[in-house]
Amino acid sequence: MTSRSVPVDIRGNEQFNFFVLTEVIRVIETEAGLDQLLLLGLTPELIDTLRTRQTRDLIDLASRMRSIRINLSVSEISGHLDGIDRQRRDDEMCEYFVRNGATRSLVTRLFKRSSDEVRRLRDLLGGASVGRTKLPKEHDVVDHIHIVWHEIRRKAGPAENLRDWLYALHQKFPDYSIDSLHTCVKEYESFYGSDDSNSSTKALGNH
Repeated sequence: MTSRSVPVDIRGNEQFNFFVLTEVIRVIETEAGLDQLLLLGLTPELIDTLRTRQTRDLIDLASRMRSIRINLSVSEISGHLDGIDRQRRDDEMCEYFVRNGATRSLVTRLFKRSSDEVRRLRDLLGGASVGRTKLPKEHDVVDHIHIVWHEIRRKAGPAENLRDWLYALHQKFPDYSIDSLHTCVKEYESFYGSDDSNSSTKALGNH
């Protein structure tokens, strides 16, 4: 995205005007900020005047100013919003894994959470399932899990990783815990190997 700023007029907001004026004065008191204001066109005389004015004068000035123009950085706002969305999705998926029987060690590895954080989350969720749901003994069910896993891996996008694959697998087999499905596909990968370095047994881990 091209980096650009959008000017926005803030009209008729005395409190905001006063906040901006006091922020300008704070910036004046820093060497880098003073140089920046001079480069932007503020005269030394106006800077000295603002610095020495009493608070009541600034309040009066703020009430007389009809508008203040600020510049919004499009790329910065978009980048931070994307980061907020990523963090929310990460938190929601972490909660999903804890709710559906992923082991603490797996969660800490996939979501970069500490063991204590996972324990607190599990307590917050009312003691989410931590036990192993037994793998099905029927070979046709196990084979079906392996086939679905293979398809998930084959169709996976370049940005997807183990937690995305396990989430997709659990969506197909919600009656089994994530831990059991993880164990099942680890055995599959160990036996058959992989034609993709991202799906190696190293990616699956030993947790």
